[in-house]
Amino acid sequence: MTDEIVNRIEATLEEPDDRIAAELPGLLNEIDGQTEELLLEHPALFARITQRMDAVDIGSFATEHPETVEQFQSMLWTGMGLLVQASPDVRESITEDITVNFEATDAPMTGHLEVREEEQTIDGGTELLENPDITITGSADELVGLITGTVDPIQGFMQQKYEMDGSIQKGTRLASTMGQLTKLLPS
Repeated sequence: MTDEIVNRIEATLEEPDDRIAAELPGLLNEIDGQTEELLLEHPALFARITQRMDAVDIGSFATEHPETVEQFQSMLWTGMGLLVQASPDVRESITEDITVNFEATDAPMTGHLEVREEEQTIDGGTELLENPDITITGSADELVGLITGTVDPIQGFMQQKYEMDGSIQKGTRLASTMGQLTKLLPS
Protein backbone atom coordinates (compact mmCIF):
# COMPACT_ATOMS: atom_id res chain seq x y z
CA MET A 1 0.00 0.00 0.00
CA THR A 2 1.54 3.26 -1.04
CA ASP A 3 1.90 6.15 1.34
CA GLU A 4 0.31 8.33 -1.35
CA ILE A 5 -3.03 6.49 -1.08
CA VAL A 6 -2.92 6.56 2.73
CA ASN A 7 -2.17 10.30 2.66
CA ARG A 8 -5.04 10.92 0.23
CA ILE A 9 -7.45 8.95 2.44
CA GLU A 10 -6.34 10.89 5.51
CA ALA A 11 -6.67 14.21 3.68
CA THR A 12 -10.14 13.26 2.45
CA LEU A 13 -11.22 12.42 5.99
CA GLU A 14 -10.46 16.03 6.95
CA GLU A 15 -12.81 17.36 4.26
CA PRO A 16 -16.42 18.46 4.85
CA ASP A 17 -19.07 15.72 4.65
CA ASP A 18 -20.10 16.49 1.06
CA ARG A 19 -16.47 16.23 -0.11
CA ILE A 20 -16.04 12.89 1.65
CA ALA A 21 -19.13 11.58 -0.12
CA ALA A 22 -17.71 12.79 -3.46
CA GLU A 23 -14.18 11.43 -2.91
CA LEU A 24 -14.98 8.11 -1.26
CA PRO A 25 -16.00 6.19 -4.42
CA GLY A 26 -12.65 6.84 -6.09
CA LEU A 27 -10.64 6.06 -2.96
CA LEU A 28 -12.45 2.77 -2.34
CA ASN A 29 -11.88 1.82 -5.99
CA GLU A 30 -8.16 2.43 -5.51
CA ILE A 31 -7.86 0.25 -2.41
CA ASP A 32 -10.11 -2.52 -3.78
CA GLY A 33 -8.27 -5.80 -3.37
CA GLN A 34 -5.81 -4.23 -0.92
CA THR A 35 -8.18 -3.57 1.96
CA GLU A 36 -6.78 -6.19 4.33
CA GLU A 37 -3.21 -5.00 3.72
CA LEU A 38 -4.26 -1.38 4.29
CA LEU A 39 -6.07 -2.15 7.54
CA LEU A 40 -3.26 -4.32 8.87
CA GLU A 41 -0.64 -1.65 8.14
CA HIS A 42 -2.81 1.29 9.27
CA PRO A 43 -5.37 0.09 11.85
CA ALA A 44 -6.17 3.60 13.09
CA LEU A 45 -7.21 4.53 9.55
CA PHE A 46 -10.04 1.98 9.72
CA ALA A 47 -11.42 3.61 12.85
CA ARG A 48 -11.17 7.08 11.32
CA ILE A 49 -13.00 5.99 8.16
CA THR A 50 -15.83 4.37 10.12
CA GLN A 51 -16.10 7.36 12.47
CA ARG A 52 -16.25 9.84 9.56
CA MET A 53 -18.88 7.77 7.77
CA ASP A 54 -21.11 8.37 10.79
CA ALA A 55 -21.28 12.02 9.71
CA VAL A 56 -22.45 11.12 6.20
CA ASP A 57 -26.12 10.48 5.42
CA ILE A 58 -25.68 6.79 4.60
CA GLY A 59 -29.19 6.46 3.15
CA SER A 60 -28.64 9.19 0.56
CA PHE A 61 -25.11 8.01 -0.08
CA ALA A 62 -26.32 4.42 -0.67
CA THR A 63 -28.97 5.65 -3.09
CA GLU A 64 -26.48 7.76 -5.06
CA HIS A 65 -23.50 5.34 -4.90
CA PRO A 66 -24.72 1.73 -4.45
CA GLU A 67 -21.44 0.16 -5.61
CA THR A 68 -19.45 2.32 -3.22
CA VAL A 69 -21.68 1.27 -0.32
CA GLU A 70 -20.91 -2.35 -1.20
CA GLN A 71 -17.18 -1.52 -1.17
CA PHE A 72 -17.59 0.30 2.16
CA GLN A 73 -19.39 -2.72 3.63
CA SER A 74 -16.63 -4.99 2.34
CA MET A 75 -14.03 -2.79 4.04
CA LEU A 76 -16.13 -2.71 7.21
CA TRP A 77 -16.42 -6.52 7.36
CA THR A 78 -12.73 -6.99 6.58
CA GLY A 79 -11.81 -4.60 9.40
CA MET A 80 -14.19 -6.20 11.87
CA GLY A 81 -12.86 -9.65 10.96
CA LEU A 82 -9.29 -8.49 11.59
CA LEU A 83 -10.30 -7.08 14.98
CA VAL A 84 -11.86 -10.43 15.93
CA GLN A 85 -8.68 -12.26 14.90
CA ALA A 86 -6.60 -9.91 17.05
CA SER A 87 -8.74 -10.24 20.19
CA PRO A 88 -8.83 -13.43 22.27
CA ASP A 89 -11.59 -11.88 24.44
CA VAL A 90 -13.88 -11.29 21.46
CA ARG A 91 -13.18 -14.76 20.06
CA GLU A 92 -13.99 -16.33 23.44
CA SER A 93 -17.28 -14.39 23.57
CA ILE A 94 -18.42 -16.20 20.42
CA THR A 95 -20.34 -19.08 21.99
CA GLU A 96 -22.79 -19.94 19.23
CA ASP A 97 -23.44 -19.52 15.52
CA ILE A 98 -25.60 -16.49 14.72
CA THR A 99 -26.71 -15.33 11.28
CA VAL A 100 -28.18 -11.90 10.71
CA ASN A 101 -29.61 -10.08 7.71
CA PHE A 102 -29.66 -6.28 7.59
CA GLU A 103 -32.13 -4.44 5.37
CA ALA A 104 -32.24 -0.65 5.10
CA THR A 105 -35.70 0.88 4.90
CA ASP A 106 -34.51 4.15 3.33
CA ALA A 107 -31.93 3.01 0.78
CA PRO A 108 -31.00 0.13 -1.50
CA MET A 109 -28.69 -1.39 1.10
CA THR A 110 -28.69 -4.94 2.41
CA GLY A 111 -26.14 -7.11 4.08
CA HIS A 112 -25.51 -9.98 6.40
CA LEU A 113 -23.40 -10.97 9.37
CA GLU A 114 -22.27 -14.46 10.28
CA VAL A 115 -20.88 -15.31 13.70
CA ARG A 116 -19.24 -18.74 13.65
CA GLU A 117 -18.55 -20.43 16.97
CA GLU A 118 -16.23 -23.20 15.75
CA GLU A 119 -13.99 -20.82 13.79
CA GLN A 120 -14.47 -17.97 16.31
CA THR A 121 -15.01 -15.51 13.48
CA ILE A 122 -17.35 -12.73 12.45
CA ASP A 123 -17.81 -12.13 8.76
CA GLY A 124 -20.29 -10.31 6.60
CA GLY A 125 -21.26 -9.32 3.12
CA THR A 126 -23.72 -7.40 1.00
CA GLU A 127 -26.01 -10.25 0.02
CA LEU A 128 -28.84 -11.62 2.17
CA LEU A 129 -28.69 -15.07 3.73
CA GLU A 130 -31.44 -17.65 3.46
CA ASN A 131 -33.16 -18.33 6.79
CA PRO A 132 -31.11 -16.07 9.08
CA ASP A 133 -31.54 -16.32 12.84
CA ILE A 134 -32.26 -12.58 13.00
CA THR A 135 -33.40 -9.95 10.50
CA ILE A 136 -32.80 -6.32 11.40
CA THR A 137 -34.50 -3.52 9.47
CA GLY A 138 -34.03 0.19 9.92
CA SER A 139 -32.50 3.25 8.37
CA ALA A 140 -29.11 2.81 6.72
CA ASP A 141 -27.57 5.13 9.33
CA GLU A 142 -28.92 3.00 12.20
CA LEU A 143 -27.72 -0.24 10.61
CA VAL A 144 -24.18 1.05 10.04
CA GLY A 145 -24.24 2.50 13.57
CA LEU A 146 -25.11 -0.92 14.98
CA ILE A 147 -22.06 -2.39 13.29
CA THR A 148 -19.64 0.43 14.14
CA GLY A 149 -20.85 0.84 17.71
CA THR A 150 -22.38 4.31 17.50
CA VAL A 151 -25.85 2.86 18.04
CA ASP A 152 -26.32 0.91 21.26
CA PRO A 153 -28.11 -2.27 20.17
CA ILE A 154 -30.23 -2.63 23.32
CA GLN A 155 -31.18 1.07 23.60
CA GLY A 156 -31.77 1.30 19.85
CA PHE A 157 -34.16 -1.64 19.99
CA MET A 158 -35.98 -0.28 23.06
CA GLN A 159 -36.29 3.15 21.38
CA GLN A 160 -37.56 1.47 18.18
CA LYS A 161 -34.74 2.89 16.05
CA TYR A 162 -34.77 -0.44 14.21
CA GLU A 163 -36.85 -3.60 14.15
CA MET A 164 -35.57 -7.06 14.87
CA ASP A 165 -37.27 -10.28 13.85
CA GLY A 166 -35.87 -13.45 15.37
CA SER A 167 -34.37 -14.78 18.57
CA ILE A 168 -34.06 -12.12 21.26
CA GLN A 169 -31.60 -14.40 23.07
CA LYS A 170 -29.30 -14.56 20.04
CA GLY A 171 -29.75 -10.82 19.53
CA THR A 172 -28.59 -10.19 23.11
CA ARG A 173 -25.53 -12.43 22.66
CA LEU A 174 -24.73 -10.71 19.38
CA ALA A 175 -25.03 -7.29 21.04
CA SER A 176 -22.53 -8.32 23.71
CA THR A 177 -19.98 -9.62 21.19
CA MET A 178 -20.36 -6.62 18.88
CA GLY A 179 -20.04 -4.28 21.86
CA GLN A 180 -16.71 -5.86 22.77
CA LEU A 181 -15.63 -5.70 19.15
CA THR A 182 -16.40 -2.02 18.59
CA LYS A 183 -14.50 -1.08 21.76
CA LEU A 184 -11.39 -2.38 19.98
CA LEU A 185 -11.59 0.20 17.20
CA PRO A 186 -8.38 2.22 17.46
CA SER A 187 -8.92 5.86 18.38
